[in-house]
Amino acid sequence: MSMTYDEAVAVQRRHEAHLIALPGVTGVSAVLRDGGLVLEVSVDPQAEVPAELAGVTELDGLAVAVVKQRFELQ
Repeated sequence: MSMTYDEAVAVQRRHEAHLIALPGVTGVSAVLRDGGLVLEVSVDPQAEVPAELAGVTELDGLAVAVVKQRFELQ
């Protein structure tokens, strides 16, 4: 299923409070990557990826990408 940007942002908004509360998570954003929308979860490079994110590949039909980077607004 193809998702619009607005739908991806709605998925982000549904899950961001829970995700940002996980240890080491510094940001959550819906982004365009390789021609498709993904929910990018940024984890501090000095922190371990939270166990709750292990094996998570999608939320509500939106692909999830966990990246070890500090979240920065662009």
